[in-house]
Amino acid sequence: MFAIEVTLLTERYVATSFDDRDKAEWPPHPARLFSALVATYFETQSAPEHRAALEWLETQGAPTIAASDAFARDVVTHFVPVNDPTVIGSFDKEDAAVDEARQALLALKSIDAKAKQRAQLSLGKAEARLQQRIKGAIQPSSGVPGKEEPRTAASLLPERRLRQPRTFPSVKPHSPSFVFAWPDARPTDAQRSHLDLLASQVVRLGHSSCLVSLRVVDTSPEPTWVPNDEAGDAHAVSETLRIVAPGQMDRLCESFDRQADVAGRVLPARFQRYVRPRPSRDQAIPRGAFGEDWIILRRLDGPRLPSTRVVEVARTLRNALLESFGPGAPEIISGHRAPNVPSATHHLAYVPLPFVGHAHADGSILGVALVFPRETSEADRLLVYRTLASWEDRLRDPDVEAPRLPLLMGRAGVVGVQRLDGASALETLKAKTWCHPSTHWVSTTPVALDRNPGDLRSSKPSVAAAAFAEAEAIVSRACANIGLPSPELVEILPAAPLAGAPKTRNFPAFRTGKPSIQRVLVHAALRFSAPVAGPILLGAGRYFGLGLFRPVRNRG
Repeated sequence: MFAIEVTLLTERYVATSFDDRDKAEWPPHPARLFSALVATYFETQSAPEHRAALEWLETQGAPTIAASDAFARDVVTHFVPVNDPTVIGSFDKEDAAVDEARQALLALKSIDAKAKQRAQLSLGKAEARLQQRIKGAIQPSSGVPGKEEPRTAASLLPERRLRQPRTFPSVKPHSPSFVFAWPDARPTDAQRSHLDLLASQVVRLGHSSCLVSLRVVDTSPEPTWVPNDEAGDAHAVSETLRIVAPGQMDRLCESFDRQADVAGRVLPARFQRYVRPRPSRDQAIPRGAFGEDWIILRRLDGPRLPSTRVVEVARTLRNALLESFGPGAPEIISGHRAPNVPSATHHLAYVPLPFVGHAHADGSILGVALVFPRETSEADRLLVYRTLASWEDRLRDPDVEAPRLPLLMGRAGVVGVQRLDGASALETLKAKTWCHPSTHWVSTTPVALDRNPGDLRSSKPSVAAAAFAEAEAIVSRACANIGLPSPELVEILPAAPLAGAPKTRNFPAFRTGKPSIQRVLVHAALRFSAPVAGPILLGAGRYFGLGLFRPVRNRG
């Protein structure tokens, strides 16, 4: 195996996608890595052996890539001052003449004094022409500046320079390191040494602000992207990346000679389809206590409620189903095995679905999901469907296939909902949006902790640190409570992690139990060592819309 590890020193990757100037490239393209190595080779004037090592690398085919998922940062337009060469002109011609004369003098092998004198004279004349050109550019020949010259010169001042719009799309990966690996490559010790030296001298990857540290490594994590030329599964997550092929070094040199002064040079490369590797059957994806077969009620009309009211919406829907069933509602619907005795097993969760994670997300509730426990019996499922159908039958309109169901939200008014029989066009109302396997998950509504972790807002660092550590442990145990493996990392977040998701302080107090106990609310991010499937509902409010997590997929 041969592998190169890249560490983002700024913990963000700044590189524009080749097919969309407003998007960031992720995962990083192998061709970009190779170009960075080639640029370093020329900038450091490395030995010919290093070029031979690069020519060996370009023949090794498409590498695997081990890179975490990443958040796409908002693209902001910057107005950048530009240098205007028309103010003082260009000295390239004169400068090239000086360089040519200097090289001719250095290359002179003859001991003929007259030849050496002629070469020195030519160099002197070239330098004099350059100096005269510079002097003429910065000072008028008459010695008196013209009417327009002060204004033109003033345009070079920073506050007066013209500005052009520029965008710098970037992503922030969950892990600042990623690895390109060639599993079948067998470099010699010399080739490995040459490439390791080149890699250690690479300063950036992508934009000049994307500072990196590279090194050759002997092992690689499990790849998250692998080359795949087969059409295969149409539902597989895939990306088209640029890779290199034999002769790439020569193509880069030719491209540079041809386009050296052209803005936005095109990177010569070959395109390769990459896919997410599917786990083998003996590597089953862990799944929690809740299943993916949801009943989804979409918001039809009425007030557009914020996600801070998820508990109120969930309880209103539960009460409507209890009323529809009548006395003696089963445990699957009520969540109680006897009056005032909470269920000891998982039961139906009433989960409002907020619009979050999008550039225009406002956090409003677009619908409500009835989420079954994974082990729900067929009899209990049938009870839920019959109860919902009974409610619909009382309101059925002969001209409408699915009737409008009213949720009475007090002073806010009545929210009309309707059962979805098919797939919704809205991502928020698709179960797979909330259940897709991932290693990284973030909360869309805060988790109601099962116990008090201490003072998270203490002014004493030691007290706050202990409270945060206890909150992380409580969230980790909450994962185990629903049958998931313990996360390798739990991070209690100071603010909502997704666009549109409100902060915890905006949610009303949440109380449970008898006597009533107010629960501490926190936002959190989870990282598992291997992908887990959702839905993930954590904490004391998981049956009423709190503690709803969303998987973080590639490009945010």
